Amino acid sequence: MDNFEQILSMNYFLSRSIFIKALSIAVVVLAIKKGAIDFLYYHGIHFTELIELSDITIVFTGAFFVFGLLLAATMTDFKESEKIPGEVAANLEAIKDWVYLAFNAPRTKGLPLSDEPLDKLMLRNELLRLTDGIIVWLYSNKKDSKEIFPLLRSGNEIAYYFAERGVDKEAIKGIQENTNAMRKQLTRAYSISRNNFIKPAYTLLKSILVIVFLLLISTKFKTVTADWFVTTAISFLLSYLYLLIVGLDDPFNISNGDTEVDLKPIDRLKQRIENEFLKD
Repeated sequence: MDNFEQILSMNYFLSRSIFIKALSIAVVVLAIKKGAIDFLYYHGIHFTELIELSDITIVFTGAFFVFGLLLAATMTDFKESEKIPGEVAANLEAIKDWVYLAFNAPRTKGLPLSDEPLDKLMLRNELLRLTDGIIVWLYSNKKDSKEIFPLLRSGNEIAYYFAERGVDKEAIKGIQENTNAMRKQLTRAYSISRNNFIKPAYTLLKSILVIVFLLLISTKFKTVTADWFVTTAISFLLSYLYLLIVGLDDPFNISNGDTEVDLKPIDRLKQRIENEFLKD
């Protein structure tokens, strides 16, 4: 099993649906209200009769408004993140095509190594190593810059290898340009993954959640059905929004499950390289 498959197998059981997480929180809030709170009284008045629903509707409205604003803010980075795997895959595909050109275009004569045959196995392994390394790095939790940027030099190593053997200059230039483009894209991915939403914003969201949960637990409803439904629904929706914001804030974190960026473009490219690239 290669590194990519190991990462997927390790994180499969760690990844949980936002829906399941939010529903679990809502059930816990309801259980607290219907369990321990039923035995609480204050000067002879039941704990859930201290606050009426009509008194706190403005709090729910404000909570959803704040969550909506912060959700819109995190969506900007997520939309940009969605483009990165496709752009990286396109650059790797372009490098592959430039390597093919190197085998077919005339070579400059007179250099010490210009008559040496190009090593297909080495070039194939270098491109596979580069592709697999990018996938592993994107799926990793650390996103260590000391790993990805030295790895990107593999693209330039191919260019240097061609330059020493008099390969067509356009192929060398194309490989370097696509390598540099990947460096910019992965630097952006590194920045998005490292620079999470400001901590005071998360503190605000958590405070709102706690306040809303406490109000729901201590609020009196007209009917038992309304009590169950409203408590569960509002707890679920706000928990879901919070988990969604956290997930969108780091779309390259595989443990987020539903909100991770899809790396299929790079994965499909890797399969094409394994199946087709310089195999004969």
